[in-house]
Amino acid sequence: MKLLWWSLAAVLILAGLATVWLPIPTGVPLLALGMIVIVGTSRNAARMLRSRRRKTQPLNHAITWVEDRSPLQFARILKRTRPRKK
Repeated sequence: MKLLWWSLAAVLILAGLATVWLPIPTGVPLLALGMIVIVGTSRNAARMLRSRRRKTQPLNHAITWVEDRSPLQFARILKRTRPRKK
């Protein structure tokens, strides 16, 4: 099952990379969906994203912005990667 999700993520990311330069805004949402699928299926990816969010405030603000505007299922996955307060 994990192979299916990772394959879906790879397809989404490749499609996002292929369409990011087109005038139709489909590249960035496809890249974001691919990232959400990877983070949702891999604890290591979630840990790595949490660490990167802790070190990079602009990235943290951007992902928080996406959390606030995404459907509940996607927002729940992204909220797991919020930096923990010490």
